[in-house]
Amino acid sequence: MIKLKFEQMSAETMEKLSADIPDAKQLEDIVREHKGVVFALNDGEKYTAASAMMFEMNDETLTVALRKLYLSALLVSDNADSGIDGMMLEYTADKAKFMGYDLVTTKVSTEDVRAIKFYASHGFDRIVKANITGKYLILQRDVKIKVSCCGFYA
Repeated sequence: MIKLKFEQMSAETMEKLSADIPDAKQLEDIVREHKGVVFALNDGEKYTAASAMMFEMNDETLTVALRKLYLSALLVSDNADSGIDGMMLEYTADKAKFMGYDLVTTKVSTEDVRAIKFYASHGFDRIVKANITGKYLILQRDVKIKVSCCGFYA
């Protein structure tokens, strides 16, 4: 039986996270520079997913004054089960709501149709900014709206 456990990462546990998810090495510096927090999902043996939430991104459209958090990264290990990414994202949105934030924003490449569909299916239904030359969208989700398997409900 697999027992999933969500954790808030600390400096001591970031090394283990990076060993399980190699892309997670970048998170520690990002979090330190932009005042953020990292959450991870442990399946009892290893970390399978992680998310990084930033409180300050030095961008007026992503400011704390507007009660927004910025989802800087959503990482999933190569051998993670299907649906782990969605569970990690929903946990992160719930934590943002618990911390008193209303909105979560994230940046997605305009060329990554799979990522755009994924975020849209998880409530990121508003385009805050579209940068055609930089080829990215900034998507936003109201965390007060709960997302179910078959759509949205308040």
